Amino acid sequence: MKTICNNVRVLTAPNPGPMTFSGTNTYIIGSKSDLCILDPGPNIEQHYEALKELLKKEKGSHILVSHSHMDHSSMAKRLSKEFAIPIYAHGNILKSRSEYIKKILQSSKELGGLEGIDQNFSPDIYLSGGEKLTGRDWNLEVIYTPGHLSDHLSFSLEKEGVLFSGDIVMGWTSTLISPPDGDVGQYYLSLEKLLKRSEDLYFPGHGDKIENARKYVNNLKKHRLKREIQILELLREKKASSIELAKFLYKGLSDLVVIAGTRNVLAHLINLRERNLVSCDQAISPNTIFTIIDNT
Repeated sequence: MKTICNNVRVLTAPNPGPMTFSGTNTYIIGSKSDLCILDPGPNIEQHYEALKELLKKEKGSHILVSHSHMDHSSMAKRLSKEFAIPIYAHGNILKSRSEYIKKILQSSKELGGLEGIDQNFSPDIYLSGGEKLTGRDWNLEVIYTPGHLSDHLSFSLEKEGVLFSGDIVMGWTSTLISPPDGDVGQYYLSLEKLLKRSEDLYFPGHGDKIENARKYVNNLKKHRLKREIQILELLREKKASSIELAKFLYKGLSDLVVIAGTRNVLAHLINLRERNLVSCDQAISPNTIFTIIDNT
């Protein structure tokens, strides 16, 4: 555990991997009598023991969960039960899907997704964005930032001027957007929301702190828009599925990266279809063939 700024410490869970980088960052906000545990992380014994030792010495008042992927949320219930600390989160992953995604799911039974989602997770206190959470020496603003997951929240530590970005903005790569709970349209809106804010130092769910964060977020947006253009250019040459497109776009990378890339490409295709830029003649799945729409 190390101190990373005034009133904030970080403990990185021992769950490194291709999708988690060096592990999930658990942030400890506040002083000894009023701790906020932000993203308690995966239910791994070594990580639990470290948090248990901390909470034996310092009193916890809040457990916050940025989103219900298991590497962020699955420790929450255990800590809450052991130390009688309430859990705060959005938690409404099914209700928060966009209306367009809900419409697609009425006919698309093979869309896939749900990778790593903690389907048994529910908070004690539901958040929707805009709430103010306070401790003895800290104040957090809750910001609804779907896109990576439809129940995703970010948190602004107001006095320190920093933002905890969860997985909507990560410190080592762009985020996975896997339909139906990942949504490119929501992701773009969340990036725009963050760009309008003043925080320029982010503490992400994975990876190191992000300085010059607004420039970093703007570059993430440019990256996604570039990927969108690449997809459209490939479809101008011939119709294709997300699987076929990903094999080309992520050529030479590991199989796991290509699988994740396929989910990202499918998310882009769904968004492009919503915007009437591509079409398909069958229920949407990774194998669905998409065709570009000539709007000239």
